[in-house]
Amino acid sequence: MIDDSSLFLHVLAAIGLVGGGIVQVLAGVRVRAAVTGHELASWATFARSAGSLIIASAVVSLLTGGHLAGAVWTTETTSGFSRPFITLGVAGLVLLAPVGPMLGGKRLRRLAEAGESVGAATAPADVVAHARGAGLWGPVHSLVGVGVGLVALMVYKPGWIAGGVLLLATFATGWLAGRMLAARAPAP
Repeated sequence: MIDDSSLFLHVLAAIGLVGGGIVQVLAGVRVRAAVTGHELASWATFARSAGSLIIASAVVSLLTGGHLAGAVWTTETTSGFSRPFITLGVAGLVLLAPVGPMLGGKRLRRLAEAGESVGAATAPADVVAHARGAGLWGPVHSLVGVGVGLVALMVYKPGWIAGGVLLLATFATGWLAGRMLAARAPAP
């Protein structure tokens, strides 16, 4: 019997992980369109603020997922962690999900600091180029991709190979989408 409260919190954590990534992606539109240092700092700081939701969601997901793996999926003969969707989910959450917040969050922090130092003046070309760079937006978008992959693991429960390919493909798709959007001209 599935523990409904743990399952609810587990699904809610997945929503929080994807939702936090979407906040960063949408704020990225404004970061790339920013002209002044103040605009840049404001939107980069806002994008980083989703980090708390992302971290909290990841922790809740690990805790509730671990509980469900032990209480629901473990039997007298089989560990819940022998099931591919559980072990791959943990691996995706621990290895792939942090890439976006770690790389992107660090770059957003530096971007916000650079924007603050410029103030209300027009941001220098090198700062604007950094704000629009694929090196920032690939990692940020990868979180949404891996979040979608984690949800797909929960729903479809594929085998080892299909599950691993699924996680890597959604992560890479998110990364590629971020790079492609960074290459586009910003909205006025």
